[in-house]
Amino acid sequence: MGFIFGIVNWDKNAVTKEEIQKLADAVKWEHFNSDFIQEGNVALGVCNHIKREPQTAIYKEGELLIVADIKIYNTEELKKEIDFTEDTEAFVRAYQKWGIDCANHINGDFSVVVVDRSKNQITLFRDHIGVRPLCYYSLPDKVFFASHEFGLARSGMIDCKLCEDKLIRSFYYITKKHKYRYTIFQNIFKVCPGFTLTITSNICKERQYWFPEKIKKERHLTFDDTVKQLRKLLIDSTMRRMNNDLIGVHVSGGLDSSGIAAILSDLIEDKDKLIGYSWSPEKTPDKVEGIDEKALIEDFSREKRLKIRYMSIDKSSMLDDYTLPEFENMSIEHNIMKQAYMDNVSLMYSGWGGDEFVSLSLRGSLNHIIFRFKLLALFRWIRTFGIKSTISRIRYEILPLLAPFGLFERNIMKRNTLRYFKKRFVIKYWKLFFFNKKKNIYGYGDRNGMMLKLLHNYHLPERMDSWALFGEKYGLEYRYPLLDKKLLEFWFTVPIKHTYEKMGYRLLYRDAMKGILNEKIRMRTNKDEFVYRNHLLLGKKTLHAELFRHPEWFREIREIPFLKAEEFEKLTYLDTNDRHAFKLLFYDLFLFLRYKRLSEKYFN
Repeated sequence: MGFIFGIVNWDKNAVTKEEIQKLADAVKWEHFNSDFIQEGNVALGVCNHIKREPQTAIYKEGELLIVADIKIYNTEELKKEIDFTEDTEAFVRAYQKWGIDCANHINGDFSVVVVDRSKNQITLFRDHIGVRPLCYYSLPDKVFFASHEFGLARSGMIDCKLCEDKLIRSFYYITKKHKYRYTIFQNIFKVCPGFTLTITSNICKERQYWFPEKIKKERHLTFDDTVKQLRKLLIDSTMRRMNNDLIGVHVSGGLDSSGIAAILSDLIEDKDKLIGYSWSPEKTPDKVEGIDEKALIEDFSREKRLKIRYMSIDKSSMLDDYTLPEFENMSIEHNIMKQAYMDNVSLMYSGWGGDEFVSLSLRGSLNHIIFRFKLLALFRWIRTFGIKSTISRIRYEILPLLAPFGLFERNIMKRNTLRYFKKRFVIKYWKLFFFNKKKNIYGYGDRNGMMLKLLHNYHLPERMDSWALFGEKYGLEYRYPLLDKKLLEFWFTVPIKHTYEKMGYRLLYRDAMKGILNEKIRMRTNKDEFVYRNHLLLGKKTLHAELFRHPEWFREIREIPFLKAEEFEKLTYLDTNDRHAFKLLFYDLFLFLRYKRLSEKYFN
């Protein structure tokens, strides 16, 4: 838990103390300690929250200099291969034994940088799924790196500006694929999860080390065997991430987070060391469609004797929360962080990512059944879900793959959306505005391929990057048991037929949770976005009202050169039942304001 940073000069000139101190001051949050070493043309540093035990370290051995933010979960297995006493040393020994392939032998959360003076190269490593972020800026004579791009930009030592291309790809009505390795700052790039990046004075070579696509299916695995192994791995991945600190865990009426909370509740005898956090607000709006998740959470908390903290929303800070310059668009999480900080929580467990892998629902199943000519399975599907539902899925999931030139692909750009942008800006980025087809993630009949597409579109690390950055501010370390490397590698061995043959939603995960998770939640099939609806209503009632009382917000909009501010000002008078207009207000307005505040904060 912490940040790492450093500078390497290829021209052999010494890195000065002033340079590395300047980078340290830019990377760390307030109330952080920092430490660094200088070894001629190399300087490496770490910074950590003063109240938390750090997991960052600097290590020197021979011609190797290593700086790491690392937590390893397969320590016992590694000790059969190498000798070590702490996690950073483990990475060093692994690197000495396996070279840059060492990362694939480690199950953990890490960002590590190895400076190998014998080879005159620097190698950046990132864990398989991207829990710990890592960025870099490379010149022919120098390399800067840090845990986050904002520190590099704030240092003032590199030449960068805001990237409009990245901003446009984030618009609600633009569905062009994100380029994950690109940050909001030009010339600052992210290291992709599951990859290493080797940099010398004249090359920058990216290399994938984790290949889930090469994992072979275990055809002999029965459905029951899969459930047993899945259950064991779920418990194991949760248990390995525990420590003796006060632990927080997300709790909802859904399967993923509640499943992790249930396992933790069973493992922790002292219930005072575990607190559940719900996104449901303390006060529920009068009229909400769908299931009230708070009732399910109350039943769950009584059964597991778990303390629950519901979302406490400070209306006076709500607008600011939605426009935090460095935060991703799910600013609802910022409130949880502040609550956890007040409770002195140091670890936060999340069920994030489960529904794309180990608790996968039936997404993509029909594609697999039809393109693989599983006729009996198709008959069972129609009998289970009906002909009308089947035809609807075919239109949405399969026809776009068969139609030439993407004829049936969804293009959700609304014509009237363009009126918010100045013509010169639209012309400059016309490809992004008009060729923004929604990508079909289902593929031609390989459900395994669909999961790989979900993995490689990198929306999981996009969110985890932001949560890691702000979590550090509040002394929080996020842990994601459902994204454990060993667990995911097992999941990719499971025969595809087990994920759909019984035509049950998320059936493997449900069966694995039997006896652990509350039955009302475990067998729930009518998951509704109750929390989302609550916050949408709060947005309509609160954010919209706040905009009326803060005309200075629209003065900021007027200063953004590519927007027609007068069009956005009309949105303050919108009918809150106008779904399109409200989404534009709710998402893109705050995106633009974040962009404006980033510009002011980093480039005056």
